Amino acid sequence: MEIIFYVTDDALTSYNDANNEVSTFLWQDDGAIDQYLSTVSEKSQVSIVLDVLDEDISFEWAPAVFSWEKSSILDRRKERIFGEDIALAEVHWTNAKQQNSDGRKEELMMSATISDSFRLKNFLQSIEAAQLTVSRIYSKPILLEGYLKSKVKAHFKLSRQSLKNPLLLVTRQSQHTFRQTFYYEGDLRISRLVEIDKIYQTATQIRSALINETKLAVTYVYNQQIVPFNSPIGLIFIDGEQDVLEDILVHSKEEALVRSTWEEDQYLFATAAFNSISPNGVHCGIPGSECFSPQAIVDFIFSDSPKGFYTTPYTEKVRNLVLTRKVLIGLNILLFLGGMYYVLVSGVNTLISWQKQALLQESIAQHEIEINRLEEMVKLQDDAQFIKASVEFSESILQLKVNRLVNFDIASFSQVIARHPNIQLSSLQWKTLGRLDSTSNQISFSAWVFPFHETYKAPVAWVDAFVADLRTLPGIQSVVLQKEPLNRALSQTLLMDVKKGEVKALPFTIQMRVNDVESK
Repeated sequence: MEIIFYVTDDALTSYNDANNEVSTFLWQDDGAIDQYLSTVSEKSQVSIVLDVLDEDISFEWAPAVFSWEKSSILDRRKERIFGEDIALAEVHWTNAKQQNSDGRKEELMMSATISDSFRLKNFLQSIEAAQLTVSRIYSKPILLEGYLKSKVKAHFKLSRQSLKNPLLLVTRQSQHTFRQTFYYEGDLRISRLVEIDKIYQTATQIRSALINETKLAVTYVYNQQIVPFNSPIGLIFIDGEQDVLEDILVHSKEEALVRSTWEEDQYLFATAAFNSISPNGVHCGIPGSECFSPQAIVDFIFSDSPKGFYTTPYTEKVRNLVLTRKVLIGLNILLFLGGMYYVLVSGVNTLISWQKQALLQESIAQHEIEINRLEEMVKLQDDAQFIKASVEFSESILQLKVNRLVNFDIASFSQVIARHPNIQLSSLQWKTLGRLDSTSNQISFSAWVFPFHETYKAPVAWVDAFVADLRTLPGIQSVVLQKEPLNRALSQTLLMDVKKGEVKALPFTIQMRVNDVESK
């Protein structure tokens, strides 16, 4: 829950955002105030608005300095204006800059002090003793500047340039109290409370008295030489009673508040009720309830949470604690998000790993099926007994003593076959050429090249390498690839149509001529 203490010279009013409850205490009722503070929850966020007569706001042009020097200058200036009879003091740089007659660059500095005429120090100490979390202390004139640039600007759809023109904002505080706030180049320059005589009761009487007080404010602005004499000044009246604002422009012209020398396109004149600017406010949004400047400003704080103005050692301590808590919460959130990210990434990696394992198992199964089908197609001789018999037969051939009748190295031929695992022999034929004086023999054999995955590049390369290796054997006259595994002119289709279906190994035939008998 957020609570706002609205402080005036006469009383303390408490507002909260949970309900419409409003509690008002006179400063003479010290016991009632302390008792009320003891009932406020320590978890409540407390803000204080100071709307008092003894707030002195002044402006001074100071030499422009570097940004890192401004803080120390503000601290020294604040120490000088702080006295025993001063409850609060602040010094701020404004956005206004100028170059004086000597050509020196200057920046506008604002000083604000509040005296302790209504025992404000005691009230702040009571809040600290109650250990309430005071997050912000506002100055009503400074707060009105934010209200103008946020709520009023949006309501009247004012441009940024129109707010930089001279502008006098007149807001109604209570039945007979008004605040006049003058802005120049978008910054606050003058603010004062005005109380009209309580004998004025009707809307017409109050309007007339208000116009007279506003004329005095315009004259004061001219006398302070903030703007040239008789130059146009914009006027905005915001009231809680629409009757007071009725025909106020006409009466302002009749009573010379709006001067005849002002051109209508040179100044702004606007009126509105507070509840029309903040129709959904906690305290101004209630039909039939009173809505003057205090209620509107309280709703503005609840909705926009503007930055505070005054600070005390206690508020600085609270602010540091709140900042530390936010940092810790932020770190915890980062750690939580980091943990969530780790869990999410781990989960995704695990899911991907499972999918990869499933795909691998499926691939292994398909590979096993492919091996079985390929073995059935090409009749691979993988029977252990058959292989053993073949090895024994080869060894017996190598042990033959032919006494130079065959000049062909069987062992080298076997090594060539072993070096090419993609080649499988299927049949071999031996033929002697010539009957009378033959010096050569012809060996023809058929073979398979595998595996074939619907592309001929690899099988052709394997067969070409096999043929080249055969030509290196001793005693070889020639090696001819009679039947290739494909038509190199690519006229043959990619799939071979045979009785048993699609073939994953390609057949080829090679013819070799070898020297077998020496000439006698």
